[in-house]
Amino acid sequence: MNSNWKTDKVASGSIAVGKELEMDVYAKNGLLLLKRGHYVLTPQLKQRLVQLGYGDQHKPENKPPEKHLQHNPQKQSMFEDMVFMQQRVRSMLHYALTMPQLEERVRDIARSICTLAEANPDGLVASMLLMPFHEYSVAHALHTTCLVALLTRQMKLPPGHREILLSSALTMNISQVELQNELFSFSGQLNTDQRDAIHNHPLLSSAILREAGIDNELWHTLVQTHHENWQGTGYPFGLDRKQILPPAHLLHLADITCAKLAPRRYRAAQLPATALGNLFQRKDTEFDSTFTTMLIRELGIYPPGSFVKLVSNEIGVVIAKRDKPSEPQVAALRKIDGPVYGEVLLRETSQTNYKITGPCPASQAGVRISFLAGLWKN
Repeated sequence: MNSNWKTDKVASGSIAVGKELEMDVYAKNGLLLLKRGHYVLTPQLKQRLVQLGYGDQHKPENKPPEKHLQHNPQKQSMFEDMVFMQQRVRSMLHYALTMPQLEERVRDIARSICTLAEANPDGLVASMLLMPFHEYSVAHALHTTCLVALLTRQMKLPPGHREILLSSALTMNISQVELQNELFSFSGQLNTDQRDAIHNHPLLSSAILREAGIDNELWHTLVQTHHENWQGTGYPFGLDRKQILPPAHLLHLADITCAKLAPRRYRAAQLPATALGNLFQRKDTEFDSTFTTMLIRELGIYPPGSFVKLVSNEIGVVIAKRDKPSEPQVAALRKIDGPVYGEVLLRETSQTNYKITGPCPASQAGVRISFLAGLWKN
């Protein structure tokens, strides 16, 4: 915080729970507590900001106009944005029936995710793969919605359908939030109650949305049928291939993809290259080949945020897709048998000396996520 700015103690009336913050809020020592535009989601967060916060009530005369802030070299990491998206999704999932105007809040989250997908698709994918999460149910809803946003960027959909599709991804499991969190740590056989809850959750989620005042029929159809499959063995209706709407099938593919890419407490996440390769092999039999092709095009064989080994005997992290899915841009992190570099070294894997030899588990990279977050700025 610039010491020449005039700052005032934050007033309680200047912060509203559930609304965007109208100012940057700093601690007394100049540490940024919360940026303007982010949502204050809980009374506890508001209380903390009022107790500790100072607001930049007056802008310095030489501050550039708002429209030029995107050129500021001190850009915010995509990971910071996704932390706040997790908070918004968690609040929505846990307080759906007590939250006023649920439909508009869900749609607003969907629009925010679309904005992130358009502005920084590589960073969005990396955040899905790298960022830790506290609740699997929240992370899965957010990741599935992010993936759908990426897959639909170039699709020609009727007006409003993309927003409905993303809103469906956010809310399709709203009736089994706690069960998803429970099963995150559970590797045994499901009991009868658990199986019934899983089988019924598409209909129960739809019922919760109706109770909350959401009556869009496409939204309800997508939520009810996101577990139907081409083999006719899906649930709750056991629909055959011709009865499943294409957007419901796309939602089904995104749901499965994100489940494969996420860890469980009892196992590591699948390597992205392995998971995506497996899904691509099932095209035309289990998944629409158009959708699986889109999936590979959007994520690449080695998605941003995944780790790879190079011919140069280095381990790196993929930071950006390139036209050829097997040749993304990579940031080298260290020699396989050496310490982490002080700064990452960019590698173009189209060059013979830096070609990718294969995927690498995150555990072998030897770096903290905080060290990587700055690679994807908004």
